This record gives sequence, structure tokens and C-alpha cells, in this order.
Amino acid sequence: MRGFTLIELMITVVMVGILALAAIPIVSSNSVNARRSEGEQLLGAARDICRTEYARSGNSATVAAEFNAQVAAGGLTGKYFKVQGYSNTSSVGGMDANVSTNTTSDGTGTLDFAWESGQSGFTWAP
Repeated sequence: MRGFTLIELMITVVMVGILALAAIPIVSSNSVNARRSEGEQLLGAARDICRTEYARSGNSATVAAEFNAQVAAGGLTGKYFKVQGYSNTSSVGGMDANVSTNTTSDGTGTLDFAWESGQSGFTWAP
């Protein structure tokens, strides 16, 4: 007789199941990184809007007004994240302001930046 025994088939099914379970964290991690990449792009766009308005006016109050207008128009909304927070202060040394995303299952992104030097940095809170 030719063919596979039931034991051989069961061993194969179990091995495929184990391999599938091992791959889930890898795929899940890549998905989070891809979604966070969208958040970082939106934060960069928000930072550029703020810097442009600050260069134009030199006034952080008008920066907030322009930022809020962009948020209201939906210009800072992606599939997974929406940039919704602007603060003209930062808790990070050497930085002047920050923008942040909404909280999702992928965390909350914050981009702190300085008006004059062009420095900026991303942080993600789980």
C-alpha cells in the first residue's frame, strides 16, 4: 500500500500549526511598525505646517490657529492615526513645541521640535 498513515498526517498538521504560531508575532510586529510609519508621516506634516506658520508670523498663537484649521479640514488624518494635539511647550530639553496623534491600539505618537534649530524627535507611548 502506498500513502500516508494517520500518524504521519497528524504530525505534519501539528508541525504546520507550530510554525504558524511562531509567525504570528513577527507579522503582528510588522503591522504595528507599518501603522506607526503612517503616524510619523502625519506628525512630520503637522510639524512642517507649524514651522511654516511660525516662520511666517513668529507667533505661537497663530501657529495654533493654523494647526487647528488643518485638523478641522481633515488634512492631518490618515487611515490609522489622526494628528490632533498641538502644544507650544515641550517637556523635552531644547525643544519648543510638540504635536501628537490620537491614542490607538498602536500607541500614541509625539513629535517634539524646535522652532529655530530644526531639531525634532519622535516618541511612542504604548
